[in-house]
Amino acid sequence: MLGVKLNHQRPRLPAITAAGSFLCLLLIVLLTSPVKDIAWAMAFFVSLLVFLLSTGYAVVYLQAGQMRRVYRYRIIIASLFIVIVLMFRSAQSLSWIDGLVLLIITTGLLFYSGRRA
Repeated sequence: MLGVKLNHQRPRLPAITAAGSFLCLLLIVLLTSPVKDIAWAMAFFVSLLVFLLSTGYAVVYLQAGQMRRVYRYRIIIASLFIVIVLMFRSAQSLSWIDGLVLLIITTGLLFYSGRRA
C-alpha cells in the first residue's frame, strides 16, 4: 500500500454505522409516510445525518488512514449542509436566494475550519 499503514479497526465502526443507518433509511422510506406523522420525517433526516457522517468518516479513514481535526470539521459541515438543503427542499421553502446564502455560509465555514484546525 505504498508505505501507508492502515489501522483496519478504525474504519470498521463508521462502516457498520453507515450500513445500519442506510438500512434504517431504507426501512423509513419503504414502510412509512411522513405526511401522516412528522416524526417519521424527523427520523429520516436524523438517519440521513448519521449516514452522511459515518460514510464521511469511513471514506476519510480509507483514503487518509487517519482522522484529523480538519477532516472531522469538514465532514460535519458538509453533512449538515446537505441535510439542511434537503429539509428545505422537501418543505418546498428553498428559493435560489436562500440556497445561495446557505452555500456562502457553508463555504465560509469550510474555509474557517481549515484555518482554525
